[in-house]
Amino acid sequence: MNIEQYVTYAVVITVLFLSPGPSVLLAVNNGMNHGRKAAGLGVLGNVAAFQLLLIISATGLGTVMLAWSELLVLIKVIGASYLCYLGIKLFRTPVSQSNTDSMQSSFHHQPWLIFKQAFWVTLLNPKALIFVSALLPQFISPTFALVPQVVTLCIVSSLIHFTIYFGYAALASQLKQLVENEEKRRRFNKMSGFTFLLFGMAMLGSVYIT
Repeated sequence: MNIEQYVTYAVVITVLFLSPGPSVLLAVNNGMNHGRKAAGLGVLGNVAAFQLLLIISATGLGTVMLAWSELLVLIKVIGASYLCYLGIKLFRTPVSQSNTDSMQSSFHHQPWLIFKQAFWVTLLNPKALIFVSALLPQFISPTFALVPQVVTLCIVSSLIHFTIYFGYAALASQLKQLVENEEKRRRFNKMSGFTFLLFGMAMLGSVYIT
């Protein structure tokens, strides 16, 4: 793969990661509610899940999974259910200062919780699997060894992925003072929760459409 192809791949991946979606929303919400450090751990969860999807696609399993319609439907149902679960959980999150401090303390004592949430939101997004399975073969040359090409593409995407998502989370953390009072934080949590529910219902609706 020549330099022009790497640049094209980087541009396409950048557009993907800049696009709003459940993973972006979660990064923003984590930055707003838990600060940059915890949000950064969540971003690592997003990155790890996306790299797993790349590897699945590179090995050909992605094509097999997409061809198995029952499995794709199952992924959609599980992914939609998880988004709805997160939406309801966030919608009902208490917003008093003491409860916010308690919630942050809970995440500090269970740091992998925020990682796992982000990991599953990305991994259970069938659109990500479909996108990766369609994109990756266009940048893999059959005349060269597969592993070095996949490793290079994974490194490029992981760096771009982390930079963009952590940028979203850091910006949200900086804007935290805009929702410092209880009423504004309640509105922010309810709006985020409602948006997660919309993402989940849209994903569930796609099961019946297809």
